[in-house]
Amino acid sequence: MKEPVQDAIRTSPIGAALQLPIRTPQDASSTFALGSDAAVLRLLELLTVAAKKSLAAESEPNTPTASESTTKEDEPQIERASMLDYKRVDEVWDEKSGKYKIVGSTSSKADELDRYVFVVRDRIDMRTQVTTSYIDMKSASLRDILREMCKDIRGVSLADVTPSIERKALFHVREELKSYRERIAGDSEGMCRKHLDLLVNYTETTYKPTVEHLSVLLERQEITYDLLWALFSPNTEVYTTCQGTGASRCALYNLCEERVDMDGSKYMYIEGRYLNSDGKSLGEATTGIKIPIFRGAKRIQHLQAYPLQYHAEKERVRQELIHYGRNFVSLIGIHHQQYEGKAFFLNEKGLIVGRYVKSRIVVDAIGFQETRADYPCPRVHKVKKRYSWDTPDTERQFKLEDIHPDQLEERDFLICSPTVFGFSLDSKTFLEFAVANISDVEWSQASFDDVKIPEEQKKPIWALTSTYLNRAPGDGLTDLVRGKGHGINFLLYGPPGVGKTLTAETLADTLKVPLYAVPAGQIGVDPVKVEAILTTVFKIASRWKAILLIDEADIFMAQRSSDNLQLNALVSVFLRELEHYDGILFLTTNRLQTFDEAIISRIHVALKYDELREEARRAVWQSFVDRAKTRRGNPACSGKVLDELAKKKMNGREIRNAVFVAQSMAEHEGTVLKKSHLEDAIASKRQFHRDFNGVGAVENLHSYN
Repeated sequence: MKEPVQDAIRTSPIGAALQLPIRTPQDASSTFALGSDAAVLRLLELLTVAAKKSLAAESEPNTPTASESTTKEDEPQIERASMLDYKRVDEVWDEKSGKYKIVGSTSSKADELDRYVFVVRDRIDMRTQVTTSYIDMKSASLRDILREMCKDIRGVSLADVTPSIERKALFHVREELKSYRERIAGDSEGMCRKHLDLLVNYTETTYKPTVEHLSVLLERQEITYDLLWALFSPNTEVYTTCQGTGASRCALYNLCEERVDMDGSKYMYIEGRYLNSDGKSLGEATTGIKIPIFRGAKRIQHLQAYPLQYHAEKERVRQELIHYGRNFVSLIGIHHQQYEGKAFFLNEKGLIVGRYVKSRIVVDAIGFQETRADYPCPRVHKVKKRYSWDTPDTERQFKLEDIHPDQLEERDFLICSPTVFGFSLDSKTFLEFAVANISDVEWSQASFDDVKIPEEQKKPIWALTSTYLNRAPGDGLTDLVRGKGHGINFLLYGPPGVGKTLTAETLADTLKVPLYAVPAGQIGVDPVKVEAILTTVFKIASRWKAILLIDEADIFMAQRSSDNLQLNALVSVFLRELEHYDGILFLTTNRLQTFDEAIISRIHVALKYDELREEARRAVWQSFVDRAKTRRGNPACSGKVLDELAKKKMNGREIRNAVFVAQSMAEHEGTVLKKSHLEDAIASKRQFHRDFNGVGAVENLHSYN
């Protein structure tokens, strides 16, 4: 073989891999004297080995050569949990790397920690400087034991090969660990037993002072701030109250952690889970309670949240909450109910605004969320099937349609939400209502038959409304024009107090449907705002299958003209919404004026209401007086008294107001309603009318100086 060939081999990648020297004239006595057959064979053997090394080097270009570093195979392998001991380390925030780092650690030293059964890692929080201790499990047997024991503990994940667990979690399972150790006592030589011994002994030693101090405190029904975490065991039934209504409630304990408020003050954050609904399905939501830092020992019952077992009347509270939980489940969907008590909503700053409500309401979570899209509603985690609190899969839940409420257990009802989303029909506002204050509607004793209007007027109203509400989907009566509303529209016109509003009120009570009454004055006159309000009003009225009443709707029905663009816009907006409305609508007006033809063409029935005749007035007096009871008994008004009252020219609203004033006077005097009370009420109103109508507006003002 010629020297150029030899040099080519030496300078090739293979030669480089063999580390063959470049031939020089002084290399004549080199070991690789290629002139002999043996040398050639030897060279071929080396070339084959070198080729394999070259291919390997190309596939792993970053692998260091033997001259650069020691190969991994040459490094001593650390057997995990091979040392029957544990190690304590400190972990702090490293600004350079942007993560927490074990003090004084290097990569190799971190790997050396694997030899221990477990590592106690004390992390110092970068912001609060609070130290939290974690246990890094290196022992596979301990990992498997804790996986089983902690399967139902929220916030604890042991899925990794070498998982970490907050040390406080061991406090709550320390008795289970000792019991498990007793069960495997016969395996005295087994490594699992030895590892468990080490962990149990560490836990016992670490928490011995805590257990002793806690026992003394609990005997006195007290707790200190620093031991709040020990008061709440996993899945404990936590008692607290609703911040908006003050109603009692329960949740299942998830976690407890110290946090720092914006002003720097510390507090303990307690998180719990409960059952809530988005209006269609039932699922799990979370709630948080803050316990501000306090000094010394405090009565457990004085905490903002504490385990239900420490409540002075725990059994009564439990049964009460289970009862309200059943009511909560029954209220999923749309329900027309009665309410009396405190309700609330959260304003744009997240602050609670409370209101006292005594009215009928409509429970409707979906309508609430659609109308108040920016409202911070709790997130309800959707579910696929029923779950049990005792199963390891704590994420399993159910859809309402997949389960009957009878399948829920008492503990499920115990943790149901204490409030529902709904709408107050009196204040016209969406609020959160306490389930405890919700009852069935007390329907009015007055029925549609009691309305004193001609029978020929009653018939079309009753026929249209009852037929509409009982219609079947796809009924030919409602499908004449696709894409248009299928509503029924009534126009009631006439002087005040002759029964227009009462017609809609009694009709709703007789049909047992909500009455959604909206004065036109509350809608406004800005076309843009009016359109948004009307869209919402028509939508929710249709959704609830309610009777919608718009009082004094003159401005929306006025004749459009070329010289009033704002009025034209209002009428056009109203017409557009009316055209697509699918529901029962009553429009009332006190005066008959020139209405827009497009509006009139969409009115199904228009009814005129005249001044009440004497016979009708007597019936109205009778109706209101009969219901004017006081704590002393029924009213003492004979038929002769009612005959005398009926001769007075008063409209229905004036009669109702007079009876209300008379009833209040009788209640104040501690007696039943009498003729004298009614006469006094009428006299006070007559004096006002005399003063108001007897002089001009300016003179009337001066007469009161």
